[in-house]
Amino acid sequence: MSAFCSSVVAVTSKKLAADAQARGLQNVLFQDEIHPDEIPGLYAQCQVGLVALDPRHKSHNIPGKFLTYMQSGLPVLANINAGNDLAGIIRHENVGRVSEDGSAGTLAQLALELIDSLGVDGGYRARCRALYSRLFAPETAVRQIVAALNNE
Repeated sequence: MSAFCSSVVAVTSKKLAADAQARGLQNVLFQDEIHPDEIPGLYAQCQVGLVALDPRHKSHNIPGKFLTYMQSGLPVLANINAGNDLAGIIRHENVGRVSEDGSAGTLAQLALELIDSLGVDGGYRARCRALYSRLFAPETAVRQIVAALNNE
């Protein structure tokens, strides 16, 4: 992460932590940067991964965070820019819920739907991992590259 990005993240994190403390929120925890080796253990304690993209994006974007959530078997609650291919993937593969309208109300409704569905749909983890293996695993990329080179 560049110095600019890390300083922005640190300032934002401090502001969010201060806001949470001012509101008396007891269910929010802020951490400094987590070492990559610790991420799988953290994800193992989670039920849902969050993806939030800037609504001003004009292009398609599949963030690395989404890939690691899929690899870990975590369904996602995503708030993304309108028209992003990621929305179709999430809906078609049934690996979470996604909002493209930027509305807090829509996102809250989708969060409740996702939470409710976790109790009755035990297949999220398997679908997430299968999606990762099928589309995003390094082995898949190698096979696609080799196939493309052999077809030249």
